[in-house]
Amino acid sequence: MDPNAQYLTFDEICYATQSPSQMIVEIVNQGIVEPEGSGPETWVFTTQMISVTKRACRLHRDLEIDWSGIALAISLIEELDQLRDENQRLRKRLERFLDQ
Repeated sequence: MDPNAQYLTFDEICYATQSPSQMIVEIVNQGIVEPEGSGPETWVFTTQMISVTKRACRLHRDLEIDWSGIALAISLIEELDQLRDENQRLRKRLERFLDQ
């Protein structure tokens, strides 16, 4: 664990995401988020997992997507976000090269 990171317990992430405990367990079982610890009573979640968990709950609730579909969708969304960030960094580097 990163000593500088903030962590939430199972109960805290349920509260922070306004999600029932069984939904959080399902999200973890599907590998959508991967807390440290061996079970709900010892799990610790990073603060970044709050937004992923909220997104998963929203997809399940609003679009009625099954959990395996949600895991795939979130994986693809995260990959798209990374590609966009990389594209933006490369564009900035290219602009500096072209401005010379």
